[in-house]
Amino acid sequence: MLTTATTREPVILDTTIRDGSYAVNFGYDDDDLRKIIGDLDGAGIPYVEIGHGVTIGATAAQGRAARTDEEYFRAARATVRKAKLGAVIVPALAPIESVDVAADYLDFLRMCVIATEFEKAVPFVERARSRGLEVSIQLVKSHLFEPDVLARAAKQARELGVRIVYVVDTTGTFLPEDVRRYVEALRDVGDITVGYHGHNNLGMAVANTLEAFEAGADFLDATLMGFGRGAGNCQTESLIAALQRRGHLAGVDLDRILDAARSNMLGRVPESYGIDPWEIAFGFHGLDSLQLDRIRAAAEKASLSVSRVIRAIAKNVAGPWLSPEDIDRVVGGMRA
Repeated sequence: MLTTATTREPVILDTTIRDGSYAVNFGYDDDDLRKIIGDLDGAGIPYVEIGHGVTIGATAAQGRAARTDEEYFRAARATVRKAKLGAVIVPALAPIESVDVAADYLDFLRMCVIATEFEKAVPFVERARSRGLEVSIQLVKSHLFEPDVLARAAKQARELGVRIVYVVDTTGTFLPEDVRRYVEALRDVGDITVGYHGHNNLGMAVANTLEAFEAGADFLDATLMGFGRGAGNCQTESLIAALQRRGHLAGVDLDRILDAARSNMLGRVPESYGIDPWEIAFGFHGLDSLQLDRIRAAAEKASLSVSRVIRAIAKNVAGPWLSPEDIDRVVGGMRA
C-alpha cells in the first residue's frame, strides 16, 4: 500500500565500493571507482563509502586489496563532486594511524565495534573528531545483545560527541519486528541520529531497511545489486525504488542508479548473485559467515553436511567470535 511522504527524508549511504568489495575479492581498480562513484554521485546519493571491505589499515591476513587505502582515497576524491566520502575502521584490527590517512582525503569515518566493547573505539573516535571527520558508530552483530545494551553504547557515543549510531544486522538475522525494537531503543536515547545497516541472509534486507526508516532510522545503507560479503546487503536500487514509491527521495535519479547497477555490477561475478543456501543457514542461526571456507573444509573432510555443522556450531559455541578451534571441536564432536 502506498503511503504519503512526511517531511522526514532518509539519507542513503551507499557502500558498494567498501562492503561490495568482498564480492570481488577486494579487486576494485581505479576505473571501477571512477564509474561507480561517478554514477552514485551523479544520481544524487549523498554518502559514499569506499576502502577495504574489512577495515582501512587491513593487513594481508584480512585480504589484500588491489590498491592501498591512500590510492583508493585519492582516486575517489578526484572523482566525487557532491557526495561525502568515507570509510570503515575496526579499532580491534586497524592501527590508529589509519585515521590520519583517512582524514587527509575523506569526510566521514565509521567505527565498527561490539556494543559491549565500546571502550576500544574511544581513542579512534577522539582522533577522528580532532581531525575534523564526521564520526559514526557501527554496533556490529547487534543481534547478540538486547536493545538496551545497544542503547547504553549509544549513550557512551553521545558523551564523546558522536551523533550517528547504527544498528548493524551483520548476520542478516533480523525480521522487521526485531529491527523496530532495536532502532526504537537507539532513537529513545535522544540527541543522536540512528542508522541501519542490513544484510540479506534471510532475504529481508530491503524490507528490514524500510522498517528501520519507519521506526526512526535516518541513515540507510545499501549496495548496488546487493554486493557484499556472503548473502550480500540491502540493494540500493530496490531500496530507492521502494522509497520513491512511498514519496521519498524525489531528488535521486533512480534511472541512473538502475543503469549503474546493470552496467557496473551485473556479470561481475560468475555465479548468480542470489542468496547462497548456506548463507541462509548462517542468518537463521545468527552466525557470522566469515569462517565459511573453514567450516566447509572441515565438514567435507568429516563427510558431514555443511548445513548441519552450522546448526551444531550455533548450538555449541557461545560468544561473538568463531575460531577455527571452535569449528574443529564441534566437527570432532559430531564425528564422535
